[in-house]
Amino acid sequence: MFAMRKKLLVGVDIGTHSIKLAYLKPKGKGYQLLNFGIMPLRHEAVVDGNIAEAEAIVEAIRNLIRMEKIKSKDVATAISGQSVIVKRIRVPRMTEQELTEAIPGEAEQHIPFEISDVHIDFQILPTFLDEGERADNQMDVLLVAARKTKVRDYSNILTAAGLNPVIVDIDVFALENEHEVTTASDDLGVVALVDIGATTMNINILKAGSTLFQRDIAIGGHRYTTAIQKALNVDYQEAEALKMGCGLSEKRTQDEVLSLMAGVSEEIGEEIQRSFEFFRTTAADEVIDRMVISGGCAKIRGLDRFLSNRLGLPVSVADPFRGLYYSEKFFDPEYLHDMAPMAAVSVGLALRRMHDR
Repeated sequence: MFAMRKKLLVGVDIGTHSIKLAYLKPKGKGYQLLNFGIMPLRHEAVVDGNIAEAEAIVEAIRNLIRMEKIKSKDVATAISGQSVIVKRIRVPRMTEQELTEAIPGEAEQHIPFEISDVHIDFQILPTFLDEGERADNQMDVLLVAARKTKVRDYSNILTAAGLNPVIVDIDVFALENEHEVTTASDDLGVVALVDIGATTMNINILKAGSTLFQRDIAIGGHRYTTAIQKALNVDYQEAEALKMGCGLSEKRTQDEVLSLMAGVSEEIGEEIQRSFEFFRTTAADEVIDRMVISGGCAKIRGLDRFLSNRLGLPVSVADPFRGLYYSEKFFDPEYLHDMAPMAAVSVGLALRRMHDR
């Protein structure tokens, strides 16, 4: 049983554009990267985080497992979006066992779904108040609810691919795991982790490793692609290439594309700012010190600088490989650096252990 508890899982991130896979092993006080791979998905195989073409996704996962020569069948994956609710709530101080019994009733007051339709989990959060400020005898709890249908859809995909889904995590918590490994342990400031995918932006604001605020927003890289398609009358594939700075011609000058991109970047910046302002109303004494962006959109040239200027705080791009050992005999450092923003969730999932919470 002790050996099983130490067993790490294969992290499988099922995104809109691709499947990302990471596999690690402990080394010294850290971890070594054994496998990392990406397999593109057909356009619209996943729509708004929902499985649309199950067979295509299963085949992509099988091909990726085969390509990476993965022997382990035990995997962790993650979900996000409207089927997931994450809330920080306050409840009367009680033991974890008492909270386990009370949490269904508490959840009914905070989630918009029928309790029978969701999986519920929770974590008691540490308090940053001193003893004199805890006179209300309350405690903070992170409440998580995920629709059973969404969990089942993702689990079934992995099972059909010949894998054993041990853990279904939430994207923002996978990002948190990754951040804790790649950032110094004495980072006690408030940091916003923002993962900007194709259709969803996940925001997780942390202090000392604990979630203060979480939000999923229905905006992402597809907004850039759609804007370019409409304005320049090109197909999806060409718009994707133009978004990443490829395929520019005399008719489609760099200035035209950059102007379209800037408009969408402003939308994204505005949504992040709204979230930060709402956070400040719920945690008046907390100030966000910096932001880390990840996801496919983090690869867009200059987005980190734009958001830094827009929001008035330091913004960096996530590099989950920075905190890992790896052999340059098997991994090209330039390739890992290029793929790093897209790897954050899969690396965070690969840090999960069998039987942990």
